[in-house]
Amino acid sequence: MVAKLIEWSRKYGTKYRVGELVRAGKLFRIEEGIYADVADAPEVEVVLAKYPASVLTLESAYYYYRMSDEIPDEYHLATDRKAATITDVRVVQSYVPSGTLRVGALEMSVLGENLRIYDMERLLIETMRYRTKLPYDLYREVIGNFRERRDELYGAKIDDYLKTFPRKDVIRDAIRREVY
Repeated sequence: MVAKLIEWSRKYGTKYRVGELVRAGKLFRIEEGIYADVADAPEVEVVLAKYPASVLTLESAYYYYRMSDEIPDEYHLATDRKAATITDVRVVQSYVPSGTLRVGALEMSVLGENLRIYDMERLLIETMRYRTKLPYDLYREVIGNFRERRDELYGAKIDDYLKTFPRKDVIRDAIRREVY
């Protein structure tokens, strides 16, 4: 488990106790304020722990869902529109409309890593929202994968998610035209 110091302090009672566990080799300081119970914590878990008000999206999510062969150089995180700008060089931040950040967000284990990531339906919506900003080749590859997996997608879930978005009709039309 990778978490902020405050979470470890809640679990073990005090910061002093956390320090004792670090000195004993049972906890490991990964970076400023981030600790893990394993020495070689996956970087994606460290990034997600550092930014708890974010969700993996777009190119990072495509990789974990095996929709793209490309391993992204940065972690693509969605945050609320009113969130502070993330200055971490490892992160590409995208903003979502207020109140929609957690819509379709899952906590799951993918490729042995514990992630906070959008489900396939929400990822499709995000793909349509950012279709003009994605590299064309990547967009075509991902849309092709969504077409192949369209039987796994729940249309009712997509419609429920779209209710919370502005310009929902434009997104819905793009999904029908490109995927269904």
